Amino acid sequence: MAQAIYRKKTYKEIFLDNKLLNDQQLQQVETEVKKTGEFFHQVVLDMKYVAKTDILKILSQSWSVDCVDLSSLTIDPEIVKIIPKQSSKRYNAVPFAREENMLSVAMVDTRALFVMDDISLRTGLQVKPYLAMPEDIKILLDKVYNPEDFQTASEEKNDQKPAVSHAEFEADAKELTAELIAGLDVMGDLQLDDTAREEQQDIMQVDTSAPEVEKLVNVLILEAIRLKASDIHIEPYENRLAVRYRVDGRLRRGSFKIPFSFKQALIAKIKIMTNSMNLTERRIPQDGRIQVKAKGQPIEFRVNIVPTIHGESVVMRILDRSGSTAQLDQLGFLPDVIEKFLLSLSKPYGLILVCGPTGSGKSYTLSAALTAIKNPDDKVLTAENPVEYNLDGVVQVQVNPDLKMGADKVFDFAMALRSFLRQDPDIIMVGEIRDKETAQISMEAAMTGHLVLSTLHTNDAPSAISRLSEMGVHTFLIANTLECVLAQRLIGTLCKNCKEPDKDPTPEMLKALAENNIDYSKANFMKIHPGGCQKCNGRGMKGRTAIHELLVMNEEFRRFCIKEVSAGPLRDMAKKQGMRPLVADGLIKVTMGLTTYDEIMAAAT
Repeated sequence: MAQAIYRKKTYKEIFLDNKLLNDQQLQQVETEVKKTGEFFHQVVLDMKYVAKTDILKILSQSWSVDCVDLSSLTIDPEIVKIIPKQSSKRYNAVPFAREENMLSVAMVDTRALFVMDDISLRTGLQVKPYLAMPEDIKILLDKVYNPEDFQTASEEKNDQKPAVSHAEFEADAKELTAELIAGLDVMGDLQLDDTAREEQQDIMQVDTSAPEVEKLVNVLILEAIRLKASDIHIEPYENRLAVRYRVDGRLRRGSFKIPFSFKQALIAKIKIMTNSMNLTERRIPQDGRIQVKAKGQPIEFRVNIVPTIHGESVVMRILDRSGSTAQLDQLGFLPDVIEKFLLSLSKPYGLILVCGPTGSGKSYTLSAALTAIKNPDDKVLTAENPVEYNLDGVVQVQVNPDLKMGADKVFDFAMALRSFLRQDPDIIMVGEIRDKETAQISMEAAMTGHLVLSTLHTNDAPSAISRLSEMGVHTFLIANTLECVLAQRLIGTLCKNCKEPDKDPTPEMLKALAENNIDYSKANFMKIHPGGCQKCNGRGMKGRTAIHELLVMNEEFRRFCIKEVSAGPLRDMAKKQGMRPLVADGLIKVTMGLTTYDEIMAAAT
């Protein structure tokens, strides 16, 4: 008789089975876990629902492992240093005692057997795991490796999270913005600061007595931080200068106005900060980058300036490097979709594409996918333009098509791919497939034992096959290398603070649910609260999530797409094979009370 496979309980199951959390507390903990990315049991402790000793005791009993309270021990720093700092941070594990060839290691998750195997292989010692709290491990590492900063360590987060919470950012930024605006002398002479600058400046520490133009630039950036904006738009008109911010995918006006007399000086200051733009050139587009710090957190801006009839228009895209810790389960996937997507990602070779229009979050999803599948045993290489998120353990290359490398040679995606194949990679990520050459090399790499991830600009998943065929790639190559295509859109979500039940859904919405075979008998329809609230600035919508359409290749579909590459027949066949369209995925999120019917229709149709 076959033996049953024993599965250790999850944190959630353990706390529920032992009645340590009620339903309301569980919901609050899960919300905080999704928002912060922190471990479940650490959030329970931080929210003071269960004492540390009780948490360690119940987890050690449930998982049949020993536990240790690191905060109560005096630990030799040399023992901690047996494992390199970066490995300890990556594994959330730290040695605290050693007896002959036995190393006692405090771990966040003692179920991670590969971590113990790797530590044993690195040290040549036997590993005895002990369960410990995540925060205790972080504090011990800071105490050993950063003794000078240890007194202030409790005020900072570790490397994998933003240095300060957004609430702190928002409060400080709002206060400093007001001070800077109050200190502007719009009638005085403008003096540009053209002295040498550091590569990164901390904008939270600029004195309010700084030159007026520098104050204005910092006002722009601080307001973007406060609003959690993705882009800053500076637009010149005949008699005014408009400033707008893209927040949750929508443009909104800034809370202040910039005097029109500052127009030329402000643009000039931004050019100087890039350290690469031509200050006197106002007739052609220019691109550059700005790096600053806000309370120690690095923030990078991708700057583009184009000439208009009323002057130069500026768009500054904010590249927040802390976004590199994205997790797939935080991106709005429905359970069956993420299960199929992870199954495709677990394949040793093949091509995986993420599709959607500009601004649909393709790069973010790819970064989360790489974070989910990378491990120390694999060589992971990426070719990006630009590199938006720093990924630990991944070799990232920024291509530069403007860089000439001899006759008819440029450093583009195709050239990077050819070089990668001589770097002995296991996983390759290509920022975008734009032409036949890049597509051809990507598929050849997928056929020769590499897992290749990339993006494509198409409106839905089946159209990706049509687009590749239009580029000139043979259909047999597409059919044999493609593993799955994920199409996605970003949609606005209802404000959790003020949304209200929708007890009278429209006939149009009910008809759409029926046409897509979605059971809404237990639906939790919600709607925008008229006038919104303070948290959503009166809009009723706050934040974004994604809707997805996943096309998974099987043998029948591979045979079909060798003969047929038109998007219509491919879409019909994909639906028969179980693909859920974008609209249907969005409608399910409507029944869950996350968004509105109008939001889905605007994004997916």
